[in-house]
Amino acid sequence: MGETRVEPAVRGGPATVVIGQRVKPGRDAQYRRWQDGLTAAAATFPGYLGTEESPADRHGDATVVYRFDAVEHLRRWLDSPLRRQLVEQGMSLFDELPTQQVLVGDGDASRPATVVVSHAVDPREESAFLAWQDRMTLAEGRWPGFLGSELFRPVPGVQEEWTAVYRFASAANLEGWLTSDERRDLLAEGERFRDFRLRTITNAFGSWIPTGDRAGGTAGPPSWKTALSVLVGLYPTVVLLTLAISALWPSGPLWASLLVGNIASVALLTWVVMPVVTRALGPWLSPRPDAAQLRTDIVGTVASLAFLTVAAVVFWLVTVQLWSLP
Repeated sequence: MGETRVEPAVRGGPATVVIGQRVKPGRDAQYRRWQDGLTAAAATFPGYLGTEESPADRHGDATVVYRFDAVEHLRRWLDSPLRRQLVEQGMSLFDELPTQQVLVGDGDASRPATVVVSHAVDPREESAFLAWQDRMTLAEGRWPGFLGSELFRPVPGVQEEWTAVYRFASAANLEGWLTSDERRDLLAEGERFRDFRLRTITNAFGSWIPTGDRAGGTAGPPSWKTALSVLVGLYPTVVLLTLAISALWPSGPLWASLLVGNIASVALLTWVVMPVVTRALGPWLSPRPDAAQLRTDIVGTVASLAFLTVAAVVFWLVTVQLWSLP
């Protein structure tokens, strides 16, 4: 059974902000460039730990998660003139104002499937809201794959909403709960708390692997498919970059050549390689509902392993039989 915890705004505790944005049709490329600039700016602020991004789905909904080591550092970024300027420059890219949920505490965002729900609660209704949240958590605790939940109080000066985080063992478990009759009944029971915003985070590889279409009944590929598809793109990219750097910079020190190689490989994977891989493996990563699941899984897996085998043989011939690395 999961236990609901109410997290105070702990000074110096890790802090995360989840921002949801609805991108206008046809503005994906401009949004991508704008978001890259915003992320680069956030990385220059003290306490920055990292960013995770989910690309816009077919409805234009995109999610960005920023992590900082303390709420003070997160607040400094959120309130900074630089961020305000960049946000104003990008407002024309969106159909509506962005949503924002701030989490402060020790929550673990590395679970396979997480949903973040924000509620605007009248202070006079807090007791009733907490009792309703307890009933919601008890019901979730009986659901397959439920790992636990956390409830975060409003953060003064940053966010006035209550934020609930629910974690499930898989995207399928989470999707089952979100569409269940039991949850629907509980939402009807808490009618006055139904004015909420919900965001799901199910992808451990950020923008490399597209998330599934909730309307279509899926919530993204399973972890083993994600890992194998990343390997399909990563292996040839790393080998080719290693060969190129060795040829162009044979005297480069190891630490510097590795840094250059890692920067180049991440850039190529994000903007060149993985979009091609995910498009090629799309029918396997996110098969149609009417597809033969077992056959699709076997064909996609065999094709991925065959590609890696052929790539390994080719690189062996090149690096051992035809050319030796410096």
